[in-house]
Amino acid sequence: MRTLWSGTRRSAFQLALAVWFGTGARRLDARPQCLRYRVNATLMVACVPVFSKQNVGGAYLRVEQTRVEQTAVDGATVTRLDFAAGSWPERLKGFNRFGATRETVREENRAVVESAYVSFMASSREKNFSEARQAFQSTPESLPLTVARGRSTADGCAFAIEHRTAPRNYSWQNCLDLAAEFDRLALPPAAALEEYPARVLPTFLFAVHRAILTDSPETTTLYTHNGKAYRLRTRSQIDPHSNEIALTCSISGQTEFKLWLGSRDRTALPTRIEFHPKSFLKLTLEQE
Repeated sequence: MRTLWSGTRRSAFQLALAVWFGTGARRLDARPQCLRYRVNATLMVACVPVFSKQNVGGAYLRVEQTRVEQTAVDGATVTRLDFAAGSWPERLKGFNRFGATRETVREENRAVVESAYVSFMASSREKNFSEARQAFQSTPESLPLTVARGRSTADGCAFAIEHRTAPRNYSWQNCLDLAAEFDRLALPPAAALEEYPARVLPTFLFAVHRAILTDSPETTTLYTHNGKAYRLRTRSQIDPHSNEIALTCSISGQTEFKLWLGSRDRTALPTRIEFHPKSFLKLTLEQE
């Protein structure tokens, strides 16, 4: 079987780029799907909203799928997903938080045969509203980042979690440059997942994207992250206020977030995303 990662140090994403822009691939769509969002924040105390601010940050979502030609397997595709988001420091008295995820998934006849991701976020140690207020008063010389990388193949899963820093003047607009830098780092040897030793699992964004494309009102999709398997469950219904498709998502029965699809065409990207990164904070991403 021809592999996307043909070497121990060559980047999966570098190979994917070579596939996309070389002669061995053909885009399934005329162009990638891309959306930009503005981020609105609401502070919560005891589940009650106490303060809201519009346009405190931005976000970017991109999905591209290509068909890999010149292979022995028909129906081989590569999907790439990029997501980056963060605050506008100039609108929040210098408060700077950001993060990104870049994923590559290869399928053969709609079965995942290889997947890889690199994701990171600015470390946020605020546990309550009071600590969040104190964070606005600090201006660190560099920004601490938590970086997670992983790959899933027939040999098992390899992953690494590391701590890095970024210059204090970086923002979410530098995320894709940072993702490319972190992706060059080597991974440890692969090991089988205990729950699914003989199964190649996709990545998180890919699992969400696949759930969006499914017509079923309820879905369950397995994915892997940092050497563990998670179960993404989704439930869709029509929002009575906007008449959009509202997709409620939960991860292993714990973390929950919600997506809105602006049309009944499920190939479209979500026009609105809502989640709670902290118990005291709700973030809403709205399409620009």
